[in-house]
Amino acid sequence: MGCRKREAPPAPRPSATATTTSPPRSVCAQSAGVVSHPAYASWFPQTVGAFCLDPNADQRVLGPKASLPLEDAAELLAVELEHLTRLGLSEVATFAYVEDREEPARVALTALTFSSPDGAYAFFTERLAEAAELGRPVFHALPAGTEGVLGEGTAFVVRANAVLRLDFTSRRLPPERVPAAAAPVLTLLARTVAERMPGKNALPPAARLLPTTNRVPLSTRYDAVDLLGLDGVGPGAFAAYADGARHFRLALFVRADTDAAEDVLSTLRKRLGSRRIKNGPYSATRVVELDPKTGAGTEWIFGQKGVFVGGASLDAAPRAAPRGAPPERDATVLAMKRLLDGLHGSGPW
Repeated sequence: MGCRKREAPPAPRPSATATTTSPPRSVCAQSAGVVSHPAYASWFPQTVGAFCLDPNADQRVLGPKASLPLEDAAELLAVELEHLTRLGLSEVATFAYVEDREEPARVALTALTFSSPDGAYAFFTERLAEAAELGRPVFHALPAGTEGVLGEGTAFVVRANAVLRLDFTSRRLPPERVPAAAAPVLTLLARTVAERMPGKNALPPAARLLPTTNRVPLSTRYDAVDLLGLDGVGPGAFAAYADGARHFRLALFVRADTDAAEDVLSTLRKRLGSRRIKNGPYSATRVVELDPKTGAGTEWIFGQKGVFVGGASLDAAPRAAPRGAPPERDATVLAMKRLLDGLHGSGPW
């Protein structure tokens, strides 16, 4: 009887917990990107936390000295080119960070450079006004070492004449989980880049000198062209305030000298319906601001003190002072007077 050939034992079946996949490839360790444009190399470190510069993302620079025309920025930013030109936009650059994991999250960054800090801060506050009108995103103050805000997956910071926008996206997370995941990532990236952005961290004087007491958070608006749409008055700032049941706005212009400030008040007096208040403090002048959409009028009281022109407007119709009472009894006049009483000096700012 011949020898029977022994068969090889069958290979063991893989257990339910066994895996045949290879370890995830580290994008950041093997091929992290670098900033190709030398002007921005110092802004963006190669790695920040668990994120690195995306080696597969297009880095674009738009502007008169770049390969792409600045006109393309209007579509990228969803803002009319004419308005961007009035704000002094001079260059736009785009970059991206990617998470070092499978199915990574990404953060797109858009850097906008303006010809002056006024234009940059105006663009920044316009985004806040736009979000407030739409009801989204809901922004909160972002402690980034400079002025900044954080929303649901979006953040903005402004420093000197530049604005940085950050947008977080993730295909792995359901939409309802994105805001919580985005917040720490955007905060860290915004702080890191803001520290490296060039220029002095200072707001335009009109915005910086507005009172902080009772100011509604994130209500400051700056217009680099004509504040409140009042033709010919030039740049200035306003903010909303709440003092108990009293809600009002304060506006401020800061000029280089007294003559220039007097020109602002003179321009306001030439508006249709404007009139000077007899015996009013600081040459008080009543001005009506017309809403361009509804045509509704809002009453302001403006006055001038040295290089400052300040204004106040109550959200509710002001209670008239008793007949024969001094103008200071008018609540709006009093708010304007208090604003200018607290301002001193002549700059330079």
